[in-house]
Amino acid sequence: MKKYKYLILTIFLLFLLFLNSSFGYYFGKINVSTNHNIYEKEFNINKVENYTYKLSFIHYGIMNKTGVVYIYLNDIVIYKIDKGNKINSNQKPYPKVSINITDYLKDGRNKLKVYAEKLNSHNYYVLKDVYINEPQTKTPISFGLMIITLLIMSFLIYKRGIS
Repeated sequence: MKKYKYLILTIFLLFLLFLNSSFGYYFGKINVSTNHNIYEKEFNINKVENYTYKLSFIHYGIMNKTGVVYIYLNDIVIYKIDKGNKINSNQKPYPKVSINITDYLKDGRNKLKVYAEKLNSHNYYVLKDVYINEPQTKTPISFGLMIITLLIMSFLIYKRGIS
């Protein structure tokens, strides 16, 4: 029974390690249409120096030739979807876009805005799996060193459980 108790403790430590290394701020799915042509979300982020932040998403939808979707970060246009780079909903696989937003991101409070204009009544556009990545670890210890430490701790816990 002791072995299982230590195995559960090891799994819990592993879970905490990967919880620390998960990606940053997740927005999920953003829909814009004629009826709901604007999406705004404020969020806080602790910016780390010398790190490249990226806004990533998959996009698709149905727009007329004059329709445009703008993506703003802190009131600055960082990406524009128009007839040149729009993706129809029946066109698969959907492309993943990754935008370097390091220079537009502030330490602290930020605002992401998606705005659609000149859409017809049956038009819509979707940004799916929208997230901003964050550094893998916010500690001075590298990710590799954390893995080695976890393995050594797990071995010692397991060894203690056997004796």
